[in-house]
Amino acid sequence: MKKILMMLGLSSVLVLSLNAAEKDHRTMLMKDMRSMLEAMEIIQRGGLYSSTEEMKLGVKKLQGTLKVLESEEIKFILPKDQVYAYKFAQKTASMLRLYSDDMITSIEAGHMDEALEDYNQLLKQCTSCHIRIRNW
Repeated sequence: MKKILMMLGLSSVLVLSLNAAEKDHRTMLMKDMRSMLEAMEIIQRGGLYSSTEEMKLGVKKLQGTLKVLESEEIKFILPKDQVYAYKFAQKTASMLRLYSDDMITSIEAGHMDEALEDYNQLLKQCTSCHIRIRNW
């Protein structure tokens, strides 16, 4: 009887810890998504006010959050019923990095029109991911 109760207690602890871990991953993702949104707002504000330093600050903040999308941890958060979700998130992160790197290059070359087009491409990547993975 003691063994059964002990096994039941141990399994309950295990299930609760797994559930807590999943919530921790979700909490971290939501925090990173808010950071991405803030970064995009900083880039947009910098572009509207011709502040290249502000745009670079936003790009740096955005790139700092991409490591979550590029990591294996994202698998814990993505929908289990969408097998393509992990690869799609990886590709989106790659494209976000590509366009943000290009934006820095455009800013430093003084090509604000190209930098703002890179911003547009970044926004399209965000929207595309949210439409496909979050079913919006």
